[in-house]
Amino acid sequence: MAPPVPKQYARAKLASATDVSRELAKLYREARSGRIDVSDASRLANMLSILARILSDSELEARIEALEQRGSFH
Repeated sequence: MAPPVPKQYARAKLASATDVSRELAKLYREARSGRIDVSDASRLANMLSILARILSDSELEARIEALEQRGSFH
């Protein structure tokens, strides 16, 4: 008996909060329509939420660093 073929997922662009939001909306629609299992969608949504927080923190860190380099906090 051959091993099961792993599911293939299309790669999503996840470079910004907007990208992550778009992917979350797509995931929601796929779960609502039954194209993917709700428990799988929930796990993926959790990972996307974590990624969104990381992106937000990185953006904030970059903005603070830019302000510090301009001398705004001295």
